[in-house]
Amino acid sequence: MPNPVVHFEATGKDGGALRDFYAKAFGWTFDVMEEMQYGVVDNGGRGINGGIAGQGEAPAAAIFYVGVPDPQATLNQVESLGGKTAAPVMEIPDVVTFAQFTDPEGNLIGIIKDEGSGPPPSEAPPSEYPVTWFEVVGKDGPKLREFYGSVFGWNFNVMDAPSDYGMVDNGGQGIDGGVGTAPEPHACWYVEVPDPQAHLDKIKGLGGTVVMPAENLGMVTVGMFTDPEGSLVGLYKSNQ
Repeated sequence: MPNPVVHFEATGKDGGALRDFYAKAFGWTFDVMEEMQYGVVDNGGRGINGGIAGQGEAPAAAIFYVGVPDPQATLNQVESLGGKTAAPVMEIPDVVTFAQFTDPEGNLIGIIKDEGSGPPPSEAPPSEYPVTWFEVVGKDGPKLREFYGSVFGWNFNVMDAPSDYGMVDNGGQGIDGGVGTAPEPHACWYVEVPDPQAHLDKIKGLGGTVVMPAENLGMVTVGMFTDPEGSLVGLYKSNQ
């Protein structure tokens, strides 16, 4: 089985203000761990859960986390393939063990220890706007797919030209995503919404910045924005 994408995260200098932004943008509610200033988002079994947190003076980021059995072994493999450790393995007792790395294109990715049991059943109501897609792109999509295939066991269904985009099927665990070619590298997660442009308009009014207006790509309509801390997030709607 491939290693699945199991968690999303957005961080910034002011965790409270960032949670307020995402609450208004997507109706998310948070279970805040005050000692860590970390607000957990439970999407009620749709897509994946996540967290919105304050990071003080550390750079803001919106990233996703891949579940792996041994984070240090994964970091070792990442470095052998041209990636770099961005944050060494850290254990928060009885909570989580995690680390972060940058891929050969400089994209920041998280890994989290996953024993394979999966999260317990959620008691929260299903989210109206869940996180259900991830994406990694760079200037050399084929090499990125080779890297991620080696690290996480991902297999790709590559779309026909002119696009260079490989769809990732995580085998029913976590969420699916894509790895492809783009002029500017990025890694991000996508929120599923019924009307991406209407949501972008709302986000702009809340202090976010539209970086890609909604565009119909055939199978999907997508758009992108940066939150008030400058982190990149996607929106999409399936047209099928």
